Amino acid sequence: MVEVRFWRLSDLPWLLHMAAVTDWEIMNPTDRAVARPEVVQANAHRNLLATLASPGGTAFVADDGGRPVGFLLIGIRPDDRTGEWQGYMADIYLLPEYRGKGIAKRLHEAGEWYLRHLGIRRITNWVHATNPLGQKASQARGFRVWGVMMEKLLTG
Repeated sequence: MVEVRFWRLSDLPWLLHMAAVTDWEIMNPTDRAVARPEVVQANAHRNLLATLASPGGTAFVADDGGRPVGFLLIGIRPDDRTGEWQGYMADIYLLPEYRGKGIAKRLHEAGEWYLRHLGIRRITNWVHATNPLGQKASQARGFRVWGVMMEKLLTG
């Protein structure tokens, strides 16, 4: 039975590795073609450590018999419009063989419980445009699209 729990210091090496895997997997193919894996890894590590070290930042780990098989990274930051504190579900990842079994839903539920316990009323997450499964899962959990990030490459 997979248990969802708060992260432990002993999970950190696995979390660092999986944060880099997550960032690589969600990257669109065009970006991946030019990305340098060591840069993606360094940024993933920095973002994970900064989120965990920030006030209220934490992670939930899906644990199968003492082995981490998934995680949800949560940060807290002020809303850009109101200044009110909001939760941010920064990353979620499950090993492929654990997907489709309701574990991501349980991770989200744990994250929402934690944020409610802190008095947080708003949660955001970022889902890549090339991740329709993630978009569908987020919408099924009550998230709505409230913005779209766009990119333009300058040439010449």
